[in-house]
Amino acid sequence: MIIAGIDEAGRGCVLGPMVLAICAIDEKKDGFFRDIGVKDSKLLSKQKREDLFSVIEQNCIEYKIIVVPAEELNVLMDGYSLNEIEAQKVVDLLKAIKSADKVILDSPDTIAEKYTKRVRSILKKEDNKKFDKLDILSEHKADYKYMSVACASILAKVTRDKLMNNLVGFELSGYSSDPKTIDYLKNYFLEHKKFPEFTRLKWKTVDNIVKDLYQKKISWFK
Repeated sequence: MIIAGIDEAGRGCVLGPMVLAICAIDEKKDGFFRDIGVKDSKLLSKQKREDLFSVIEQNCIEYKIIVVPAEELNVLMDGYSLNEIEAQKVVDLLKAIKSADKVILDSPDTIAEKYTKRVRSILKKEDNKKFDKLDILSEHKADYKYMSVACASILAKVTRDKLMNNLVGFELSGYSSDPKTIDYLKNYFLEHKKFPEFTRLKWKTVDNIVKDLYQKKISWFK
């Protein structure tokens, strides 16, 4: 059986793209991927993720990576929730692969089954019979439980990290909880009187930074 796992990287970041990946593997190769150390990307070092990327690339049946830039998210979030946007991109990934008997999704919805319904409702609009009998399973922390999702997690994370490095010029997580990310945004804003183009302007983090700088009476605010 061919199992395709889907996961994302950078969903909650204030900086940079959200990256989604699908990785289809033969169910019989679960043991192989587990033995070489594949697991949720958050549990691996940067070097280990990069080493595994090429091994996954060479040993999976097929994979596809989609990059959703911050600029696109800024526009889409005027009309859609982040969960809905992610579901739309999941469908794009499913359309891009040739075959899968089962798809496992790492659910962002509080109720995992709700995410399956989101994806299926979008798939119904596609005139493609290959989706009619597709077995779709959504679970929380699927990247901990299933090798195909863990593989997708690594593909997405490594891709996003490289893109962030290209955008910023050095390693930066892009998360609001990261002090280095906040310092970068503040300094950029003070120097350029605006945020970087790859900032997710719908995030409250952006408003909070502006309010903080204003309250400190930064000179040019006057």
